[in-house]
This record gives sequence, C-alpha cells and structure tokens, in this order.
Amino acid sequence: MKKRWVLGLGTTVLAIGLAGCGQLPQDTSAANTNTKEESKSVSSSLSKSDDGKLEPEEGASLRFRTGDEEFGNAVAKLFEEKYKVPVKVEEGNSLDFTKDVMEAASGEGPDVFMSPHDKTLEGIQAGIFTELDPSLVESLESDISDVAMKTVTVDDKVYGVPVSIETNVMFYNKSVLKDKPASTFDELKKEAEEFNNQKENKFIYLSDVTTGSPIYPMLGTYGFRLFGENGTDEDHPGFDTPEFEKGLEVLADYHNIMPISSGDLSNADFLTNQFTEGKTGYLLGGPWNVKTFREAGVDFGVTNLVTYDGHEQKPFAFVQNAHVSAYTKYPKTAQLFAEFLVSPESAELLYSKAFKITSRSDITSVDGLKEDKELTAIAKAFEKSIPMPSAQRISAYWTITSNIGPAVFDQQMTPKEGAKKAQEDWDAFLQTE
Repeated sequence: MKKRWVLGLGTTVLAIGLAGCGQLPQDTSAANTNTKEESKSVSSSLSKSDDGKLEPEEGASLRFRTGDEEFGNAVAKLFEEKYKVPVKVEEGNSLDFTKDVMEAASGEGPDVFMSPHDKTLEGIQAGIFTELDPSLVESLESDISDVAMKTVTVDDKVYGVPVSIETNVMFYNKSVLKDKPASTFDELKKEAEEFNNQKENKFIYLSDVTTGSPIYPMLGTYGFRLFGENGTDEDHPGFDTPEFEKGLEVLADYHNIMPISSGDLSNADFLTNQFTEGKTGYLLGGPWNVKTFREAGVDFGVTNLVTYDGHEQKPFAFVQNAHVSAYTKYPKTAQLFAEFLVSPESAELLYSKAFKITSRSDITSVDGLKEDKELTAIAKAFEKSIPMPSAQRISAYWTITSNIGPAVFDQQMTPKEGAKKAQEDWDAFLQTE
C-alpha cells in the first residue's frame, strides 16, 4: 500500500525537482498564473496572414513524438507537402510524462508530443503546454467533439489538440443472443438466468471489476462524479457521498449475473476467450478489442451500456492529445502541425495506420472509418461518456478502487463498509502528501 501512495506523489516529487532548477513555481496557483501569462504573450506575438490565420516561421522544422510512428510519418509527409516544413518523427511512450516535462524544461524535448488527457492539468501547472492561438481554437471547437475539447480546456483556455478517442462499450456476440441486445440490467438478469452455467464456464455478461475504469459506470449510476461534476475538485473525490455508496451497491448486484471471482475477471485473456468462444454473450471493452474479435471470426456488434433502475451508466472518456511545447522555437508552426493532426486527411491516416478513432465530431467524411460499423458505434458512444478527470490526485482513485472494488464484488465487504474504507484510504493518502 505504501508503495502505491509513493507513486501517487510522482507529480509532487517532479515539481520539487523542477523548482530546484528554477523552471517551475513552487506554488500551484502561481504556476497557473505564470503559465497563462506566458502563453498569452506567445499567442499575441504570433504573426498571422491577412485572413488572421497562423503561418509557419521562416526556416522552421519540427520534432513530433508519438507512440504511433507509422501514423506520425504519414501525417508528417502530408504536412511537409502542404507547408514545406520538415517534421522529424520519433517514437515515444505517451505515458512517459516525467520525461516530457524534464526534456521540455531543458529545451531538449520535441516541439509537439502526444499525451493522455489525464495529464493536462499537470502539463499546464508544469508550464510545458502552450496555450493555443484563438484562431486555431475557433476551428477546433467547430470540428472537434465537445467531450474531447473538455480535456484540453481549462479556465476557458485551450492547451492542446484532441487527436484520438476511446471509451468503453458493450460488445455482444450475435451467435449467442436470441434477440436484440439487452438495454437494461433487468434484461441482462433475465438472460443470465437462462444462459449462465458455472460448470460449463458460461456467463451472459463479463467485465473486469478490479480497476477504477470498468467499474466507474456502475459507481456513477446514481450520480457519483469523481472529483465533482467537472472532475476538478481535487479535495473532494466523493467517496463520502450517498451516491458513491449506492454505486457500490450496483457493483455488488453485478455479481448476480457474473457469479465468478473478481480475480478471474481481472484476466483479460480469459475475458477475450470467453467472448470469442461463445461462452459469454456480452463483454465490456473498447476499440482495442475490435481487431481481435474480427481476426477470431466472431459475429459481433456494439451497443451502449445497459441502464440500471432507469439510470444511464456512463463510462469514462479517454483522449490522446497533441500538445505544443512551451519551449518550442517555432510556436506558430508547431500549433499548425498539432491542428493538422485532426484534419480530415490526417483522420483517415489515423484509422488506416493506427486503427484509432479521430476526435472529429463528424466522421461521415473519414474514409475507412465511416464504413467501420463497430468503430463508428464506439465514436457515437463516446459522446455520452464522461472525461476521466485530469486531477493530479486521481492516482488515489485507482489505488482505492482496486482495493474496495473486488472486495465489494466478491461480497467480502458490504457497500457501506466499502464506502467507509474508501474515505479512510483517501484520508490516509492525504496524510502522505
């Protein structure tokens, strides 16, 4: 447990390290203020064409870091053809945020880099994200999903370009179901009574219940919202609310249709094999499952999560964003490139080269993706999802839910006890900061 809390303090340790180098204000509010002023001065100093659009700096060249190198090279080639600006693509883990911060502060980092959206606030507070020019923001807000734009917008300022999206959906195996897929939990329970057979390892519905992401739709059934409605209230995760306890009751109820241990449900290969072999009718998953199901020859479809007691169960939204380094020598060109990553032609490359879904709100003109029924359905489901909070303390949520979630599901702890334990663990986490 103690080791997990140390991981949650990574941001604090990083901040201290950078502050010692004179790169990061020690006070978070000051960091926000300074970053905004710096970003504002950058945006206001950018020269533009007569129509108010940004133009590349003379002699500009860029470095772009992405985990999808094939996509990166393809889009870099198109950008160079259009703007006559060379872009060097380097493969890098978008989750290595510490590396991004340290390199940016030293001036050695890429001009544009990809990062998961839960790092948005950290990047802003560390002063490494450039606030985008208003002319770009206007076009982005017109073309990009509103849900995705929320992940790069702080205090009405935009600090990145949403590029690709993911969320959880319910896959259904058409060879197993006798009728259309269930839309309510009661329908699932009825199907479970007819289909479940523990001796034959058959279960109508399966989902991992050991991590905070797949159980969030259950926890949020009655209105629990992690870190508040907007996911920004760092001091109040909501574990002490009646809505959270009721969400744990929903989680416990799912054991009635999944009479199996949480440990087995944590095995991704087990879940996948159950679905592809026709031993389960429904599986909670995401776009990362689609290729596997197709290669296995499964006749499957995609639908929204079922309602529970008349309430929608909304999953987390996950977004990969492109950020412009605050230390780039070519801020205009870098912003143009970040914007280009979500152009219609780049959206097609994102699908064909990386098999990912663009953040564009209208995908009907994206060749390849528009014909993909399953990914199109996932993109539609994304619009009803809730952005995973970018709160720095979210590490505590992952740790706490990975402990109490399985315990409540396995009936080793009541929902009331689980809610109490969650709050106690949260209080303990605060003491370690």
